[in-house]
Amino acid sequence: MIDIQEFEKRYSTFEKLDNANYPYTFKRFWSYKLKIENKDSHILDRANRTKTAIQLGHILKLWKWHEPYEFDLCFKKMEKSLETISDSYDRIRNFNLTEFNLIPENDLRRIWNEFSKIKDENNKSNFIGEIVETITKPLMLLWGQTPGFDSVVRTKMILSNCPGFSNQRWEFRLWLRVMNELQKILNDNSELVDTFRKKSQEKYGIATIVPYGQFFDLYYWTENKLDALISKNAVTLLKNKPSISFEEEKKKEDYHYLVSLLNQLRSAEKITAIERRNIEQNWRNQPNNRDLLLQDLERKIDLPTQNKQETKSKPSIPYSRKKTRL
Repeated sequence: MIDIQEFEKRYSTFEKLDNANYPYTFKRFWSYKLKIENKDSHILDRANRTKTAIQLGHILKLWKWHEPYEFDLCFKKMEKSLETISDSYDRIRNFNLTEFNLIPENDLRRIWNEFSKIKDENNKSNFIGEIVETITKPLMLLWGQTPGFDSVVRTKMILSNCPGFSNQRWEFRLWLRVMNELQKILNDNSELVDTFRKKSQEKYGIATIVPYGQFFDLYYWTENKLDALISKNAVTLLKNKPSISFEEEKKKEDYHYLVSLLNQLRSAEKITAIERRNIEQNWRNQPNNRDLLLQDLERKIDLPTQNKQETKSKPSIPYSRKKTRL
């Protein structure tokens, strides 16, 4: 099903396409996940959920995951879903695709049902199943074990044992069946598993937490993509793009996070305009205290608003003109 030498070539193509959306890339999001998650912490727990949602939103907007609906509407619903599935995510996050049959089905169903609400259509009763990408694209980023199953992947990946695979709408049972088929492919091909583990070690420094589903996804999604999406001039520009140091990158990301927290607090009327200006001034004048400042703002968000119902609305993800995933 997957040619190993071809996988290596297509991974190289995927990296070029992914890096074209820098810093909103799968690689950076997966590295962020690996840095946070351990026995006691994960990316959807109370301490990390807000930042995770913002980073997830940037990528999903570039992928046009929300269409045909407005991104802000879908993003707000997704935020609520992330909070609801936090416990279920915690229970499944240490399972990988080779162990899919061992995962508690109730947790998988809960995640499926919550994400299916994001594009809740008025005439939903006229359809059978859910728009599969609405569920699988964010889950591919968060968990890594399911492919994103966009129209390209559903066309290129052939699973004859799964009737309805090429359809846009899937029921939960079809997704389970597809995932079990992919598990069987891995468990019947130790060379492919070893290749995926080595790639994970090479790119992320770890071979025990492997994004098997995303590796399947990129193999089919990248077929013939490079020529179609990036011209030779664009590739040249990409190769010549000045590198950004980790420190500069982190400063930029932290500042965007600061702005998002301040927007949330102002929207909830938990700080005044003057207080916001003072916080921004402290950010500029006290660079060594920025982590503490962010933690303080996160605590403020969690505090109830006096005489008002607490709101968790966040600013919309800024529009990007970079190339998008089709």
